[in-house]
Amino acid sequence: MNEQPEPSSVRVKIYDREFALRTTGDPERLQALCDSLDKRMREVAASTGSVDTLKVAILAALSLGDDLRRLREELYRLDESVGRRSLACVSLLERLFS
Repeated sequence: MNEQPEPSSVRVKIYDREFALRTTGDPERLQALCDSLDKRMREVAASTGSVDTLKVAILAALSLGDDLRRLREELYRLDESVGRRSLACVSLLERLFS
């Protein structure tokens, strides 16, 4: 049986608001994610001059989503490149050992 670890509670602060979050993962990783989100929200607020927390949160989410999409596209391109190079290496080895 695959047992899930017991959830732990982590108190975090994001954009001057405190939250009690539960995680079955690494609490330090969750804290680091929250710190990163807080930083991004502050960057967005500073660049837009917005004080509306919801607007700042949405813009930060869009910014993070854009980063994620770009990284996934780059990963896909790298994966394709590695795949092509691997096939070329296999082909070369097959010719050498034939």
